[in-house]
Amino acid sequence: MRKLIVVLAFAFSASAELKNVKLLTGLSELEMQRTMNMMRASLGVHCDYCHVIKGQWDFASDENPRKDRAREMIRMVADINRATFAGHEVVSCFTCHRGSVTPVNLVTLPQTAPKFPTPRPEKPQLADAKELVKKYAAVLGDAALLKTPRVTKGERTAFDQKVTPFDLVEKGAKIHINAAEREQAFNGESGWWRNEKESGVMAPREVDLVRALASAYAVVLPSDIGDYARTVAKEKIGDREVWVVERGTRHFYFDVDSGLLVRAVTLTPTPVGTVPQQTDFEDYRDAGGVKFPFRIRVSLVDPWLSATRQYTSVKLGAEVDDAQFEKPKG
Repeated sequence: MRKLIVVLAFAFSASAELKNVKLLTGLSELEMQRTMNMMRASLGVHCDYCHVIKGQWDFASDENPRKDRAREMIRMVADINRATFAGHEVVSCFTCHRGSVTPVNLVTLPQTAPKFPTPRPEKPQLADAKELVKKYAAVLGDAALLKTPRVTKGERTAFDQKVTPFDLVEKGAKIHINAAEREQAFNGESGWWRNEKESGVMAPREVDLVRALASAYAVVLPSDIGDYARTVAKEKIGDREVWVVERGTRHFYFDVDSGLLVRAVTLTPTPVGTVPQQTDFEDYRDAGGVKFPFRIRVSLVDPWLSATRQYTSVKLGAEVDDAQFEKPKG
């Protein structure tokens, strides 16, 4: 099984070819992987719960009765959302399962008497979203530098706490990386990889994953938030108060005191519910005229791809040779 760095997700395993798909048709391999992990996380299980037969992985087999049960649940979720919520992904597997194979359907006893009248939480006075973005831009510095080519060094800590040093070059959508004795590059359309023994080109699913992970680790510019955002809440992350700004399927969390963006959450619809992707931005430092988060944590419904990047060196506006993004000849 070939291992791939894919923007520091170097332990990503090749997925089995999609076979015997009866309900979740029309999904790319990445979309299928995301949907399956949504179901896995909702039940708090590993993939073997449905896909191991007689001690062996077999994703296409229907021998495990849990697969047919899962299909029934997929139909049920789709029917509920279609009939009751105009097709919006309101109900999901997680709505009932909450990380358990068996849904909780009984109230806990004994019950304490509720307060009367029922307390109504006061709505806080919310800061204006445009002012929050304006403050973020001011605190950040010259945000245009974040659009320039960059050369970075650092370490990636994986879900299993394995640490891998990396050297990374980025220019727009183009990426070149050396890590774990492997070299890999993506020119915005296609990619390649090589090590001491072999080389090859990225499969379509790997290209999709590179794009997805690059987006997850991307620093958010003030201009990315746009003019139609709105402040929806005041919450806490740890002991820090944050303003929550919503724009479409993205939520942005701004530190009340510093004004910096400390978290971004992207919501992606799937046939079994909405999947969150969370990126935390920490350890902001000056990088030659703009503040840059030297620690970026990405948390995905696929725990094997979740990781933390700790940068040790960030050079913005670097001179970059485009040849490194193209597959070497020969």
